[in-house]
Amino acid sequence: MNSGKTICTRGILQAFLKEGEEGVALFDFAPEKIGKVGGKIFLAKEDLRKVWVESPRIVPPRLTAKTEEEAWNLARENFQRIEEAFDRLPAQEWKVWVLNDVSLYLHVGTAARLLARIKPAPTVLMNGYYGAYFGECPLSLREREQMDLLKAACQQVFYLPSRGPIPPSW
Repeated sequence: MNSGKTICTRGILQAFLKEGEEGVALFDFAPEKIGKVGGKIFLAKEDLRKVWVESPRIVPPRLTAKTEEEAWNLARENFQRIEEAFDRLPAQEWKVWVLNDVSLYLHVGTAARLLARIKPAPTVLMNGYYGAYFGECPLSLREREQMDLLKAACQQVFYLPSRGPIPPSW
């Protein structure tokens, strides 16, 4: 949370574009910024012309839900919107996929399903939350379990500093 994942990802994406990389798709699963949490990747208009962008509306379950049940419902709705975003990607040769905030997918989705989704792309750059800020509620425990499985399948993993735990109010 607020560790710079999105900024780092944006910088790498911009480096791909600066080098003239074509066939780039951005899947931005981050919620809109709420305080120090979330935030979509900002791209200049000239960069937007070079990238297929899917950025569904995502509601951060642990920050907005009043109950655990509501958090799970929000997570399921987010997952459905993310799945629909993957389905909208036109069939063509994609060289690079960039996924911002995959941990939102993993609240309900599985690492195995995500890996199957990204398999067509030869290069995938993704980031996700892997911290203790939200405590150990069931949603957080599932997210961490799936992030561990996803990390195990990655060629390279970078860790950014995280903040201390603040459990959800429910």
